[in-house]
Amino acid sequence: MTFRDLQYLVALADLRHFRRAAESVHVSQPTLSGQIRKLEDMLGIVLFERDGRSIAPTPAGDAIIAEARHALAHAAAIRDIANAFRDPLAGPLRLGLIASLGPYLVPDLIAQVGHDAPRLELIVSESLTPDLITAVRTRELDAAVIATPADEGELVEYSLFDEPFLLAHAPDHPLAAIAAPSLAEIERGTLLLLTEGHCLRDQALSLCGAASVDSSVKAASLVTLIRLVERGHGVTLLPELAAIDAGALTLRRLPGAGASRHLRLIARRAFPRPDALRLIAKSARIVARASGLSVPGA
Repeated sequence: MTFRDLQYLVALADLRHFRRAAESVHVSQPTLSGQIRKLEDMLGIVLFERDGRSIAPTPAGDAIIAEARHALAHAAAIRDIANAFRDPLAGPLRLGLIASLGPYLVPDLIAQVGHDAPRLELIVSESLTPDLITAVRTRELDAAVIATPADEGELVEYSLFDEPFLLAHAPDHPLAAIAAPSLAEIERGTLLLLTEGHCLRDQALSLCGAASVDSSVKAASLVTLIRLVERGHGVTLLPELAAIDAGALTLRRLPGAGASRHLRLIARRAFPRPDALRLIAKSARIVARASGLSVPGA
């Protein structure tokens, strides 16, 4: 039994006429008729009732024809997948992002990728950095955007852009009276951060130290963090792209160099579609540049 036999079977079931069925699959009528007969002999059942003027599937034929349709559909899906992977800029690509970046980059990134590679389908998810690295290594993700070095020999990195941190506080916070607050002055306040596991928390701690952190308040998202700061519970550091959600908060540039995070795209070195990775990296840089961020090497 071959896929060609299944095509003959489905064509005859659809058209109920030997000549028209043969024409639809581009063979002669005797060829199609002979193959249907051979298939019936091989299976040991009658697939079609024939009375000289009409043809119709038997109950057994109906059941087998349904399976033949499924088999042909699966074969077509396999061909589609192979075709997509022959074109590295087509088909699905599973991309993970850190949660403090995803909401602010993904919409514009999808639009840019859709413009540059309309057949490339980004399947996006968010998680913490360690989980993203693990998912890339175990092939649950094809690539991920993170803000810390992966430090994994089997992974490759594509540099994307630098994103400054902004000091965020309520308009009536005591820091509002200081023209250019230093890190020491920020440390004397109450610093609110995301829960453990978020790279943004670790980066903020490396800048400001742990002494000023309110350990009783830990937000799971930037939106929650912003609302707490709005209510005067403390101050926080926001990545610049998140400023869109800052509402009425006062946002200030931090003094000195190094008050930023560097975003990079990571993937397995053996990932078979490096052209797709390069396109995603290029698209992310375009989005960042349009948002006024620094793109190293640009």
